[in-house]
Amino acid sequence: MIEAFTDPPTTAFLPELDRLTTRETEVLRLVGHALSNREIAERLSVSEGTVKTHLNRIMGKLGLRSRAQVVVLSYNAGLVKPSVR
Repeated sequence: MIEAFTDPPTTAFLPELDRLTTRETEVLRLVGHALSNREIAERLSVSEGTVKTHLNRIMGKLGLRSRAQVVVLSYNAGLVKPSVR
């Protein structure tokens, strides 16, 4: 289903992604994998508040308004590959 709403992976977003820190890129990838803030916090050994801060900074730097846009961008940028389950 995600594939129907996303473009094929492209490097078009990479210049924008250069604005992100390594940790923000990691959070972006994990959000793209549909992990909750709590799951991301546990995986990265940080607090949920820290994850929220990273997510807010990602959205601000990339001009995104919703978590759904973050997910779509992570797919379009090739950070996350669709998988068949």
